[in-house]
Amino acid sequence: MTLRMTELEVRLPDRKRTSSSFSKKKPVAEVSCIMENGRVREIVVPVRVGRILDKEGIELPQDEEDAFDAIHALEGRVCFTLLTEMLSRRDHSTDEVRQKLFDYGFRNQEIEASISRALAHGFLNDDRFTTYFIEERKRRGWGRRKIEMELRRRGIDLESCAGYPDAFFNEEDDRTRAFAVLRRKPIPSTRAYEKLVRHLMTKGFPYSIASDVVKDHLSGNLSDEEVV
Repeated sequence: MTLRMTELEVRLPDRKRTSSSFSKKKPVAEVSCIMENGRVREIVVPVRVGRILDKEGIELPQDEEDAFDAIHALEGRVCFTLLTEMLSRRDHSTDEVRQKLFDYGFRNQEIEASISRALAHGFLNDDRFTTYFIEERKRRGWGRRKIEMELRRRGIDLESCAGYPDAFFNEEDDRTRAFAVLRRKPIPSTRAYEKLVRHLMTKGFPYSIASDVVKDHLSGNLSDEEVV
């Protein structure tokens, strides 16, 4: 026997209670789906979806299966809208988007469908993201090791990135950026060599480059070309 859903009751999370949470996982809305025979099926949905259901609802009464299809379709539309909003603020890797949408409470089915759509339209592009990320971090004075660590944390497979690493890094450029970092940092009064080498290594430069550049910096032997 096919039951019909006749009513929805939406409970949105308390904003004051959830705003103090340090968890990346976002609060969700609880929805009671009430059938014509009184049976209740409890589900949770992302808060954005819950607000729409609370304000506008879905067409009721209708068959239970059709009603849930309508809820999932709404979730899919909201999921894709949120994805495009993320990308309007800054470019993201595919893995970053996937994790953020999951933290908002979307189901894997809606997440993967939204990601596939964004990839097809060119809204998401990991090669483009990787290129921009590397160049922008290089402008900040990051070394290759730190950049690679952060890209991997964002789910980027560097082995599949066209031209990597030769198209993005070379030793002379690394030396120039390392020296630029040193120019912005006062020379310590004690153990200057050790402290400056450690500073460059925390920025992602390998010891060999950090050591050479610090020695040149402290001795004043850098050439005009390396200062540019």
